Amino acid sequence: MTPQQISLAEKVTQFYLASGDFNGLGIHALGSDSADVSDVVALIELREIDLVRGDLHPNPHIKAFDAEPPEVQIAKIHREGLVGCLYPSPESLARRHIETHGLGPYTAALTLGSPQLSFRAFDLRALEWYRNDPRFELRSDDIHGTIIQRGCTEVAGRHALDGLEFFEFGFAYNAELERAVAAFIRYLHDIPTPQQVELSKFELEGEFHLHPDFYRTQIMGDWPERLSIYDAFLEEKKHINAICKLIGKPPLFRTEFDAGLRPQGFGILLRPTLKEYHDFALLLDKLLSDDMDKEFFASDIPTERQLIDEEGNKECLQIGTIKLLEDWLGRFFKPAENGPMEQMFRDIRAVRNERMKPAHKVEENLFDQQYVRSQRELIIKGYSAVHTLRMVLENHPKARGYEVPEHIRIAKVWSF
Repeated sequence: MTPQQISLAEKVTQFYLASGDFNGLGIHALGSDSADVSDVVALIELREIDLVRGDLHPNPHIKAFDAEPPEVQIAKIHREGLVGCLYPSPESLARRHIETHGLGPYTAALTLGSPQLSFRAFDLRALEWYRNDPRFELRSDDIHGTIIQRGCTEVAGRHALDGLEFFEFGFAYNAELERAVAAFIRYLHDIPTPQQVELSKFELEGEFHLHPDFYRTQIMGDWPERLSIYDAFLEEKKHINAICKLIGKPPLFRTEFDAGLRPQGFGILLRPTLKEYHDFALLLDKLLSDDMDKEFFASDIPTERQLIDEEGNKECLQIGTIKLLEDWLGRFFKPAENGPMEQMFRDIRAVRNERMKPAHKVEENLFDQQYVRSQRELIIKGYSAVHTLRMVLENHPKARGYEVPEHIRIAKVWSF
């Protein structure tokens, strides 16, 4: 390298390390004594520096992603000119043996040139410490999540008078759809060093991919593509109740939830244990068959049976809501094909049966990704049941003009 090239490489590196936020040195900041295009090209070829133009991410002052291959960078310089920010390449930072002792592992990764929007995947147990510590509040919508440090608390010297966002996370999946916590290195860098060290103990090897809508909203800055299946389940219930009103009936379901509001625990398992899976199965059944109001059926079909015991005494037996729905539809609705209706009742009963399992035996609480898969299968059954039921009720003559949003009509939902 020429003296001018050595000086430029040193200037770029020192700016990156001293910027406080791992920023690139803008081409415009080099001044009148800056190196010419040939020096920049030579340093890129020697893997001393990288040029981030701001065409892959709108802010060239952070290295959001891995720099483009050297030949692509150079071709763009010749074609479009020298614009953007210069960064030390990861190879040059490694050659400098920069001291990272005492830094958190994710701060160290940025120091050594990792892209700020690269992510790490963690075992779900990484959230346990935050979930169990009363100084924190954990919020999640199945795609994004946030750890909030509660007001009037102190963590690793960080004081929060009001609620303070500790860090953001999302979810990622491997080829088997096993779920992991995902967080961008930039957000992990903001966590105090002791918590970085603790989180790193749960970091997973292997290939993981960000949830598609986490990628869309966080990387592309776009709107979500689909609705969470948990929100779609609740929205289908609201449409069913609206249709009930149109046909002159009381609401079928006693409870409704506004958009963005859910019963506590109605979402993906953040801790995939046998107990939490059973708790979810119980909640899902309470929102499905248990939530059906017998007043819906009362004016059309009997809601109880009269029995006579061995001694001749009369006894009233309440008919369960699943059987009531089956009898009511059997009386008023004659489908062209029985298959979808039969599947709907199989799904409703599957949810009820899964809810009943803990009542009949004592089981050891276990932590296993299998419960993530089991929950996914169960919520698909619950959602499919209310989706089919809404379509059935739409066939009522008085409901023919009812408009269902397109994303609900075509079931544009995420099931993971």
